[in-house]
Amino acid sequence: MTSESSPLLSSGSTHNHNHHHHHHQTLIDDVSTGIPGYIAEEIADDAGLNSIKSNDPSQQDNNSISSSEGELTPDDGFLIPKSQLYMIMPALYSLVFLASLDSTILSTLLAEIASDLNAIPYISWIATSYLLCSSIVQPLGRLSDIFGRKALLLICIVFFSLGCLQCSMATSVVSFVIGRFLTGFAGGLNTLTTIIMSDLVPLRQRGVFQGIGNLFYALGSAVGGSIGGYIAHQYGWRAAFWLQIPIGAICFIIIAFYTTIPQKTEANSLETTKEKFQKVDFAGIFSMSLVMFVFITMTSIEYSNIWYFLLVLTFFIICLVTFVKIELNSNVPIVPLTLLSNMSVLGSTLANFFGTMSIFTILYYVPMYLSTVMNLNTQEIGIALVPTIVASSFSSVGSGIYMKVYGTYARFLQLSMVVGIIGSIYLVSRTIPFGLSHIPHMFEVYYLCICPYLGYSVMITVTLLALLASVPIEYQSSVTSMQYAFRGSGSTLGMSTASLIFKTVLSHLLNTKLSSFKPDNVTKGEVKYIIESALHNSDYIRSGAPTWAINHLIEFYAISSWATFVFSLGAAILTLASTCLIKDQGLSYD
Repeated sequence: MTSESSPLLSSGSTHNHNHHHHHHQTLIDDVSTGIPGYIAEEIADDAGLNSIKSNDPSQQDNNSISSSEGELTPDDGFLIPKSQLYMIMPALYSLVFLASLDSTILSTLLAEIASDLNAIPYISWIATSYLLCSSIVQPLGRLSDIFGRKALLLICIVFFSLGCLQCSMATSVVSFVIGRFLTGFAGGLNTLTTIIMSDLVPLRQRGVFQGIGNLFYALGSAVGGSIGGYIAHQYGWRAAFWLQIPIGAICFIIIAFYTTIPQKTEANSLETTKEKFQKVDFAGIFSMSLVMFVFITMTSIEYSNIWYFLLVLTFFIICLVTFVKIELNSNVPIVPLTLLSNMSVLGSTLANFFGTMSIFTILYYVPMYLSTVMNLNTQEIGIALVPTIVASSFSSVGSGIYMKVYGTYARFLQLSMVVGIIGSIYLVSRTIPFGLSHIPHMFEVYYLCICPYLGYSVMITVTLLALLASVPIEYQSSVTSMQYAFRGSGSTLGMSTASLIFKTVLSHLLNTKLSSFKPDNVTKGEVKYIIESALHNSDYIRSGAPTWAINHLIEFYAISSWATFVFSLGAAILTLASTCLIKDQGLSYD
């Protein structure tokens, strides 16, 4: 097996300068990852992006030469022999499994954890601290050029495991949020596995491999939802985080001692580590993190004066403008905004932004609805979500097979998003809460979210391929990180917005409606205590509230959850609109 430090392809190899017919392939140095690669010339031409290739004459030389037959495609277009590829991919899929396991465990246990820590108003911080860190680690494609793919994978596993340990021992919402922030390094696992897959697998085959990766993601989600819910129900929610630590250790051992990830020749092997560090967009990373941190803060705190809100809003706008300015002026931006002039790139990234915003709202607030309104325990919630996760995983694999067979994707993507929107409309219509007369039957719970998840799973698979087909290979690592950055920011800002909607609606209903239902012998002080308790602890509405208030509190929680589903539907519609910007470039076998 090739050593991680030894090149699979030498940049100094003798190349054939003869140009052939349209089957000729162009070798392009990937300046984003330091990895030589190739792309079918017709894809680059159809994308209309030849103008954004390097203007450096030496680079143009490299970009215009073709290699001798067989050197670029040792095994049917794959960069390495399939026997070696099939040893690497299971290890990468184990990391995808680990990352998905954690995210679903939290969504299933969110209401219970928030209630136990008296942190219902701070749900946005519990969920988005993980997402914030995941967004920060998206430029790992660049950092992995300095330290190697394998080293970064191991670092992510270590921080993830430390985060799980912190969560399992947390006694306050602050300590739990810190733990969730550390577990956000799992987002780096997803980014790096996708980049490594893009390194090794030809474009038209990549959809199948990405679909299999999503199948493992779904498997982790199913295990996290069902087994995690069962463990939490039997032994408490802390046990669900203890469970992940040995799984992280197993993944660490597999990657560290049994996996050799090929490391190809750097674009400029004479660069020092310091020079490589200088290419990392630290200003962009910091400014993007600040933008999301300020937005989360803005949507989490209560304002006694409108001027305080305007002050925070102004600071948010300043941070956002600063981030855009930094990225436009950076030589190696974390989010290469200039690529957004390509409508396919713009449409794909916006679809990821709005689609993730929509699905993460469902991911966290449907379990909240099932827990508070339908009175399901964590084990029942986990089991109820399994059919949705399994169905969405097979749709992801199916979309990869479809693209491999037909080589097209735009219309298929739009049709899938229409299915997702129909599912979101069904979710909204079946949970209309006023009077609690529209609560779904238990059987409906098993398929309530299937269609939105189907649309989303197809979207993330297809848009990745659309991004890669729309740019020359020198930008493929950049757009891969870009997709994850938009997904990370979409999930973070979406969860913050959904949390704000939920909290605002719930607080308004409690403060304006509850007192009108109180018996004459109940004082205003007692009503105030009920309101405060219901705002901070969802368990209180069934186990601590007075009998006269229980149904009203359940209805208020139902209305608040329903409002987030309406927000999710709006984001899904924007996702469909974004996919209409994508131009079908076709997929090459190379």
